[in-house]
Amino acid sequence: MSRFSFWLLGCLLIPLATVVHASEVEVESCRVSSISLEGPTGLVYYPFASRDEVSPLRLTIGASGRCRFGIALLPGSGAQLQGPGQPLKLSFHDRGDRFIPMNGSEQRWLNFERVSKGYMVDLAVRFPVGQARRVGDYRNAFVLRVFSNGQLVRDIDFQLAARVAPQANLQLAGNAEGQLGRGAGMNFGELETGESLSALLAVRANGAYSLAVASENYGQLQHVSLRGENTSIPYSAWLDGQKLSLQSGKDSRSFPAPNNGRELRNISVQIGETKGRIAGKYRDTLRVTVTLLE
Repeated sequence: MSRFSFWLLGCLLIPLATVVHASEVEVESCRVSSISLEGPTGLVYYPFASRDEVSPLRLTIGASGRCRFGIALLPGSGAQLQGPGQPLKLSFHDRGDRFIPMNGSEQRWLNFERVSKGYMVDLAVRFPVGQARRVGDYRNAFVLRVFSNGQLVRDIDFQLAARVAPQANLQLAGNAEGQLGRGAGMNFGELETGESLSALLAVRANGAYSLAVASENYGQLQHVSLRGENTSIPYSAWLDGQKLSLQSGKDSRSFPAPNNGRELRNISVQIGETKGRIAGKYRDTLRVTVTLLE
């Protein structure tokens, strides 16, 4: 009897796979832990400065997560500082010098700098030039609204205060110079008795002031190279039609604060007796000084 044996060899392939159920990666929200605002102190505004006064306002936010911050501003009583005179205008700007509105609702997204404690940004508080405001303290309250990822995080109340400094400025234009400047000439040409010329004084002041007019030669035109008998010529001077007494060297007049901080005044000169004077060139210097009285 024959016996047969055999092996049945085979391979069963079972594919294996790991099924991963995908879920959305959770975005870490912005978590704000602190907000601080450092404002400028001791602000002084000079109304006749040649450039804008700019001061920093620093906002620091302690936060973690993915944050995109924006701000909005709201003034307590108008976009200006209130004081003893007309309001002092100001504006806020970001680092790119973009204007930040002050309506409380219009957001501005700002580029914050990452620092060890979170995020920081500086805002510029700008006071435009040429505001002839009365001397004194000006202030106003503001609200800084901080937004994170489009959501209001916090309102910060702060105050800004500035002192308007006393300041005056004086320029003069005579017949020999077409533009305002620090000096001007009155060129009489050939001197004749009774001849007269005038010049305009442009005064800028934010308070009552005085103008002092001083004569280098005490009201006399002096020969430029000779001294002695018949080498000087008397003259008279007026400020806004009021005769000045220059024999003692200086005379002054007081005036109230000008409207809008600016006004023009007239100084005029009339030549006295020239008969019998030595031929030549004669000259005197009138120095006008402005002084605030308050």
